[in-house]
Amino acid sequence: NITSKRKINLIKTQHEKWPWMTLGRYKIFERNKEQLENKDYLFYCDVDMLFCDTVGDEILSERVSTQHPAFCGGRGTPDTNPESLACVSMFEKMQYFAGGFNGGSSSEYLKMCEKLSQNIEKDKENNVMAIWHDESHMNRYFIDNPPTKVLDPGYCYGESLRPPYRARLIALDKNHSKIRS
Repeated sequence: NITSKRKINLIKTQHEKWPWMTLGRYKIFERNKEQLENKDYLFYCDVDMLFCDTVGDEILSERVSTQHPAFCGGRGTPDTNPESLACVSMFEKMQYFAGGFNGGSSSEYLKMCEKLSQNIEKDKENNVMAIWHDESHMNRYFIDNPPTKVLDPGYCYGESLRPPYRARLIALDKNHSKIRS
């Protein structure tokens, strides 16, 4: 049971095997649009993130992304498979964003969720898997619909790393092979 002085809307979801749970995150928002569209802002945060400092209204904007700590300000490792709807041409200028924390106004975020959910579903129908799953699709989306607020990597930093940024959200270390089997 969850206890809080804040009003919490709990949306239960059916667990799916890796990588379908992460690929389905935007569909979960889309399926629950009626519960969510009347909110001012919506944010997605990985379940294994630890809030270790204040996160306030500095994150609020229409389309919010977080710089990936491994590729801060750089191109990163986008999907380059032309068969995927997440594909980024090597000629396209981009900044790589982390999938662990993003959001925006409810209308903009739900618009993004709908588009990403459709693209992921089309890739699935065509037996195509984006290299970094939902993160690849999100990065493609932000090329076409640039974020209005870019948060520094302190909002999505690995637990073992020592960020040169004020750490606000930390992705806790985990054994990927154990939890994804």
